[in-house]
Amino acid sequence: MTERIPRLDRDRLSVLVALILLIGVLFRFIQLPEAAWDLSVLGSPLEVRVTKTWLLVALVTGLTAFGTRYVLAAHPDAPHRLPRPLYLSWVLPSLLAGMAAYLVEMAPAEGMWAGGLLLAALIISLAVSAEFGALSTDHPGYARARLSLNVLAYLLAFSLFYVIYRTRTRSIVTASGTTLVAFLVALDLLSVADVSVGRVALYAGAVGLLVGEATWALNYWQIGNWAGGLFLLAIFYLLTGLAHQHLLERLSLWVLLEFGLVTAAALTAVLVFAP
Repeated sequence: MTERIPRLDRDRLSVLVALILLIGVLFRFIQLPEAAWDLSVLGSPLEVRVTKTWLLVALVTGLTAFGTRYVLAAHPDAPHRLPRPLYLSWVLPSLLAGMAAYLVEMAPAEGMWAGGLLLAALIISLAVSAEFGALSTDHPGYARARLSLNVLAYLLAFSLFYVIYRTRTRSIVTASGTTLVAFLVALDLLSVADVSVGRVALYAGAVGLLVGEATWALNYWQIGNWAGGLFLLAIFYLLTGLAHQHLLERLSLWVLLEFGLVTAAALTAVLVFAP
């Protein structure tokens, strides 16, 4: 008797997409007060502003995390027979939803906003579907789903690095932001290795700290926003690649040389061609 292929519960996914659309519409037409606090960090003033856009990003990100859990919990192997903890599969859809909410809210015209909102809902649903397919290595679409999620992870990392870097705020803010983003995305990328979650979190934390330190140094270097985002992506790619190979016990001199040459070529292209 052939083994039954797990099927995505589209009703649950529809509920998640409907809620995201509803929140996006509500926040477009309601007015919320803004708040600001003046703080002193490391002896220097720092203003923290909470706007409607950031409230929307936080709400959509949290909702997508819980909604993704709701969808993936319907998998027949969840939660105890999966190769990695279920909560690690919430990371990419949640970051994607937050990024999408931020971009859609920036739309200057109503038509662009509506189209962007529908496109964002579609992309988020595809990401959740890919996470479902990548839950178990026995799923026939596992390889394709995992490859799609890896591509999404690096695209998200670049997008978030770019958005954070272009603010040109103090290093305590930008470096902290890129550290958190790099940690979360690396946590997803490295968790496919067959090692304990604690060890994965340790390596992901190291990746996050190094990317944050690179951001701190980059703030003293006058380069364009695109160049800054690409520079951080190249560093992130190098660190996650080496960490992943080490966790798989495949790290060797040739692998180190390969990643080093690719990163060096990428950084050279950034410095030469990026504005």
